[in-house]
Amino acid sequence: MSGPAPFWLRVFVEDGELKLANLVTLSRGVLIAPILWLLSDGRTLAAVILYVVAACTDLVDGWLARRSGRASAFGAQLDAVIDNLFSLAILAFLLMAYPGLGGRHPVALAVLFAGPVAYLAVSWLLARRLLMFHFWSAKAGAVALFSLWPVVAITGWEGWIALAAAIVGLSRLEQVVFILRGGRHLDAAHGLARVER
Repeated sequence: MSGPAPFWLRVFVEDGELKLANLVTLSRGVLIAPILWLLSDGRTLAAVILYVVAACTDLVDGWLARRSGRASAFGAQLDAVIDNLFSLAILAFLLMAYPGLGGRHPVALAVLFAGPVAYLAVSWLLARRLLMFHFWSAKAGAVALFSLWPVVAITGWEGWIALAAAIVGLSRLEQVVFILRGGRHLDAAHGLARVER
């Protein structure tokens, strides 16, 4: 009897078949390097376009997994890891694209990028596990974060950063309130949903 397949094999193959959804998820992480290179080379428009392609993979991977009937806990975990890596890369993209941005919006950037990390620490302290709820506010926060750079690039208005920070910050607060109420069901619709005991 053999043990579980090695990590690298589970990323690419599941139940003996190539898992396209996981490859799409990984492509989001792989595209970080060329986006950074384009920014460092001063090719901001090309970087934004490649960024939009990378961000769209977050919609495609889940759709592919559900459509093929091969959604899995491993695929969901891989998606979460890549999403967190990509989220941190968004900070680097913004700081490279808009020099001085950190000095102009320190609080909003802290809420956007340090807030989720702080939330994970709080969820661990309160529940002894990392809880990533699928609340509507969390989905809105992800959309706000992933669309932030293109929206700022198109409109030229940096106020979107504060707006995205408010959405993400309130979402994390809602999740903490849910945990404090005893909530652990990741698919609860919102923080005021009935707590299942």
